[in-house]
Amino acid sequence: MLMTMPRLRPFFHLRARITLLLATVLALVLVVTGVMVDRKVEQETREALTEKLVLLSRAAADSELVIQGLRGRQPAASVQAHAERLRQDTRVDYITVMDMGGIRLSHPNPTQIGARFAGGDEAEVFQGRSYLSSAQGTLGLSLRAFTPVWDPGTGRQIGAVAAGILVTGLDRTVVSVRRRVALGVLIGFGAGLLGAMFVAGRIKRILLGMEPVEIATLLQQRSALLQSVREGIIAVDRNLTVTLVNEEGARLFALAGIHGDLVGRRHDEVIPITGMRSVVETGLPQYDQEADINGLKILTSRVPVLVDGRIEGAVATFRDKTEVSRLAEQLTGVRHFADALRAQTHEFMNKLHVILGLVKLGEHERLKDYVAAIAGRLDDEAGYVLQRVKDPVVAGFLLARFAEAREQAIQLKLDPNTSVPRCPGEAESQDLVTIVGNLLENAAEAIGESPSREILLGLWQEEAWLRIRVEDSGPGLPEGDPAHLFERGFSTKGENRGYGLWRAARSVEARGGRLRAWNREGGGAIFEASLCLFPGEELP
Repeated sequence: MLMTMPRLRPFFHLRARITLLLATVLALVLVVTGVMVDRKVEQETREALTEKLVLLSRAAADSELVIQGLRGRQPAASVQAHAERLRQDTRVDYITVMDMGGIRLSHPNPTQIGARFAGGDEAEVFQGRSYLSSAQGTLGLSLRAFTPVWDPGTGRQIGAVAAGILVTGLDRTVVSVRRRVALGVLIGFGAGLLGAMFVAGRIKRILLGMEPVEIATLLQQRSALLQSVREGIIAVDRNLTVTLVNEEGARLFALAGIHGDLVGRRHDEVIPITGMRSVVETGLPQYDQEADINGLKILTSRVPVLVDGRIEGAVATFRDKTEVSRLAEQLTGVRHFADALRAQTHEFMNKLHVILGLVKLGEHERLKDYVAAIAGRLDDEAGYVLQRVKDPVVAGFLLARFAEAREQAIQLKLDPNTSVPRCPGEAESQDLVTIVGNLLENAAEAIGESPSREILLGLWQEEAWLRIRVEDSGPGLPEGDPAHLFERGFSTKGENRGYGLWRAARSVEARGGRLRAWNREGGGAIFEASLCLFPGEELP
């Protein structure tokens, strides 16, 4: 009995584990990337602001208005207005123009105009140098760019320009950039998390909702099942590439001369059977088909493999036809025994009812005569059969068939010249029962409602051979080639028939013989079989 494994419940299901794994990896990647991007952006932002201050101070130092103001040819108010306009356009915190004494001509706070430049880092600019510096001024700690102002006429330095931005403003700019980077990281993580959940769900659906432990258990069960069955199994994908062959299949292929590992090879290149291609192309199953693999007769069934309604391949199961035929013959023999015993039981019950009736009626003399007649007839019938048929299995079977024939109102006769010695073994007895049983059953069905209801059975040994002859009083064989009668499924009596004569013919052929049929004169049909049943036996 096949037991199913209980469904294990892990702490985290596959979908949660996949989502958690992808989310963790994504988070690590985004955090590392975010930190690196943040540092790079901060560096580039500071460099950009620094470059902006340098360019702005140079532009102010080269301004004609600033030069004329420092030469005293423009009022300080004009320099202040020009510097403020330039500051506001460039969004820096201050642009200070100063003379060689460090006195301011411009400042964001007008009250600081005319006062000395504060910070203590302005000395080098009055020596004609341009540089960057960070110092505490009147507005606070700031990053500033100093550029000297030169008189184009004389070539002498006449002042300096300082463009600056407060460190707090610089930090605010960097923080703003960091916020945008962090927002991008969060958006990326959210999108990645949704993608991870989608991928995890997709994988879960592909795995049919099973957990890895369940899949591993199922694969182990499938492997054990495939290797334990008596049928060969082969599977192919949609390209007819072999994906699976079980041990029994490999054994049968080896018997047919096909060796080696078939997995990964094209089915139609290594196995001379084209049925799999038809199943893959049409999606229509094929059941109980006979096929030939390099002389090995097999009985096979093929079905398509469907995934979400699409054909993804096919699976074929097959078995040695000889083994199947042998099993069918054994089952047929058992069925014949069962039918015969049922007929004998029915006949015996009828006789018991007659005996019971005579007892109740008090007809003891009639009862005595009736029992004596039955005993005598049975003794005569049994003696007649046992005298001519020495094999007890076959003799018992024939006695049962006599009883069944009487139940069907058919006169079954055994040819007086019948002579059957004891069979060499059980297999020979079973084959003989199968052949005779199917021929007698076919004869009984052929008689049907015919007015003449007779069957003549004869069995004769001819050295190693046994000849079997069955004649019936039915309507005879249909017109056409009598060989069709022995084809599987051929019958004139309706659908799902035509197996009795086919089994009898196969059993005869397995013994090296032949089964023939023809119409007899005066009506009816004759079936005659010759088979080698006693090879190597000395005749008495």
